[in-house]
Amino acid sequence: MVWHVLNGLYFDYFRVAVEGIEHVPMDGPAMLVANHGGAALPYDAAMLSLAVLNSAERPRRVRVSATEIFNMLPWISHMYRKVGAVYASRDDARNILGRGGLLAVFPEGESGFMKPVWKAYHVQRFGRGGFVHLAETTGVPIIPVAILGAEEVHPAVTVSRRLAQLVRLVFPQQRVEEIAVFLNPFPLPVRWHIRFLPPVMPENPGAEPDPLRMLERSEAIRRSVQSTLDAQLAVRGSAFA
Repeated sequence: MVWHVLNGLYFDYFRVAVEGIEHVPMDGPAMLVANHGGAALPYDAAMLSLAVLNSAERPRRVRVSATEIFNMLPWISHMYRKVGAVYASRDDARNILGRGGLLAVFPEGESGFMKPVWKAYHVQRFGRGGFVHLAETTGVPIIPVAILGAEEVHPAVTVSRRLAQLVRLVFPQQRVEEIAVFLNPFPLPVRWHIRFLPPVMPENPGAEPDPLRMLERSEAIRRSVQSTLDAQLAVRGSAFA
């Protein structure tokens, strides 16, 4: 039921266009690494999953690594697991990859999701490169993904640390530092474009990566996503066309 509802958004509301789907392997484990945005709900996680389900030659289920709060809320946590999300932990990620699955991660984390509108599509630092460490030690390829659309669905006019403090009072384990404040209660009908980039193969599969090299590779992947977004924005025109 959830996927049917989301497909309505995918095909008719956001009118998602997909490029480079051939870079997603049709079998075996792989990690999808994308820019993050949304401010309200993780639309990008849903649309990324649907892009693979709807556009790949062999539809595959993408397991999205989700932040703590979606795994804490009553009812929502149960539904989140049912639609394929996994807890944002190394053990869960290794389990998915070890079983030959597709794992999607958003290394910008909360700083990407809560970006104000004036920082839209400015890809933030990809954490400390933990996803590269995971890919190297499990020997799986990384497929960078540039998602255009998510960061304009609920444009954030500001971010609030006080709201984040209130959230942490209710959910002490939640690591959120700022909460985005957006004006529109309903998502804007922005046209989306999802581009899958060529895979980045592990350098020494199964080996412990050098920390400095891990950060260098993480930054190189971040730059590839940023340059792709910049190129898409340069030719896009209206966000709604």
